[in-house]
Amino acid sequence: MEHDGIFERLWHGEAAMEAWTQAVSEGVLTEVAEGVVTVHSTYFCGSVTAIRTAEGLVLIDTANAALAGKTLVAIRRWDDSAIHTVIYTHGHVDHTGGMAAIDAEAAARGRARPRIVGHRDVGRRLERYQATQGYNSIVQGQQFNTPGFSYPVGQRPPDLVYDETLSLAIGGVRLELMHGRGETDDATFVWLPQRRVLVSGDFVIWMFPNAGNPRKVQRYAAEWAQALRRMQALAPEVLVPGHGPVIFGAARAAEVLEDGAALLESLVGQTLALMNEGRTLDEVLRAVRAPAGLLAKPYLRPLYDDPEFVVRAMWHLYGGWFDGQAAQLKPAPVAELAGELAALAGGADRLAARAEALAAGGQTRLAAHLAEFAANAAPEDRAIQASRARVLAQCIAQETSLMGRAFLAVYQRDAEARSRR
Repeated sequence: MEHDGIFERLWHGEAAMEAWTQAVSEGVLTEVAEGVVTVHSTYFCGSVTAIRTAEGLVLIDTANAALAGKTLVAIRRWDDSAIHTVIYTHGHVDHTGGMAAIDAEAAARGRARPRIVGHRDVGRRLERYQATQGYNSIVQGQQFNTPGFSYPVGQRPPDLVYDETLSLAIGGVRLELMHGRGETDDATFVWLPQRRVLVSGDFVIWMFPNAGNPRKVQRYAAEWAQALRRMQALAPEVLVPGHGPVIFGAARAAEVLEDGAALLESLVGQTLALMNEGRTLDEVLRAVRAPAGLLAKPYLRPLYDDPEFVVRAMWHLYGGWFDGQAAQLKPAPVAELAGELAALAGGADRLAARAEALAAGGQTRLAAHLAEFAANAAPEDRAIQASRARVLAQCIAQETSLMGRAFLAVYQRDAEARSRR
């Protein structure tokens, strides 16, 4: 892909990732180094890197269940050898969900199923997905507007686990596995010293680091930055991100790693400094600012996650769930608070009308509060629900992150449905 101009336009911010996704949609194989290729089918599914060895292929990640077949076809056009080992960079389903297809291919060909290698916490993650399948199904179904969605579970766990580092020698190829915490607690990045290729997993994703998802478990901005610094010290000549195109050249790889680390270090430093002064969460959120020059980089734009969400995640990690506001320690039920405010305002309809006026003036954050209070004070009032839907639509229009728009859309759809009952 680096030869057809799309990469260069991405690098210079002249093309959107959607253009690259469309170009790789049939399953595109990129030659990374001698005996190493990476397969992409879309930005939204993790990349799969295949390494040729004298004992068979080593795969780093598997794609998800839907794209695993397409990925295998692309790999088989390159090499038809048995798959000896699969390395999970972490336990998310877009990186592990294709394992069943890989095992099925081995069985159909009368071959042993591949050994799986990963960090010790991958198995714990897969167990947690089993325990919380209902919750994850609801969250994912809401976020991506897929009613009835069932979160996939049952991925095969690693056969060989490690804690901090693991050196493998497979068929004449050395692989160094290193653990770090970032988007997940079970993350691995893989270093191929003979070829100076770094496979980063989701520590590099061609977007602002996904370190603050509001409805997912704890994420680790400070340790993410530390992992990027460790990668930078390796001085890779090729960087294979967990999502997005391969980055060729030592200078560009170093720039991506430096910028990602510096961005996270800035957010962490500002947040901790304010927490150490005794500021409330609200005060921290209003004061912390990500460096604008770094956010403008084409591989760090906050198109999915949002710096504000990352600050919230850090607060939760270092300070717990209490935000420093007395009323939030043991808050009143939402419906009771909404009813009291509506009575003070002269009715829920007045709250709703004020919410629409604020939204029209661009004050969508404040408008969302009033619209939700109005809806909770009069949940069966279809006109108020319609007003709420209009306010949330304006909030969505002003939201810059895909994640923020997706979560707001959950409640906007709810309001529209209630307005028609």
